[in-house]
Amino acid sequence: MLNRSDCLEPNLRRAAAEVIDGEAIIIDLESGVYYSMPGIGGEIWTMIAARRSIDSMLEEILATYDVAADRALGHLEEVVGRLLAEGLVQVSGTEDSARVVARDAPRRPYTPPKLDAYRDMEDLLALDPPAPGMNQIFWNDGGLR
Repeated sequence: MLNRSDCLEPNLRRAAAEVIDGEAIIIDLESGVYYSMPGIGGEIWTMIAARRSIDSMLEEILATYDVAADRALGHLEEVVGRLLAEGLVQVSGTEDSARVVARDAPRRPYTPPKLDAYRDMEDLLALDPPAPGMNQIFWNDGGLR
């Protein structure tokens, strides 16, 4: 059972992810399934990558969005539960830092986070799976190294 004080982090042995224009795009390197977390989901993935606790993420959501705490917590626990079940995230030991930002601006409208799975690439990626260390490839003098 996940505790609200538990901190989460991406499972880097299994998942490669990038947040693009506010949407988290996640690829399961073992199965080839890719996932999308638009809107608030991209913000949640960013907080997971920063090794935040459920409580810390909830505080950030409540400071940013116009939503009741119990509703936001239910949605957060649901999406985090799915990420854990898919093996994309794992519980980490400690929180890197709590970065709840006081917001002077009005809170934004809330849309529940969701995790969409796309399984149409599974077979293709199974034939030629991405390398687990693919995020370590970088450009050097105009070429891949």
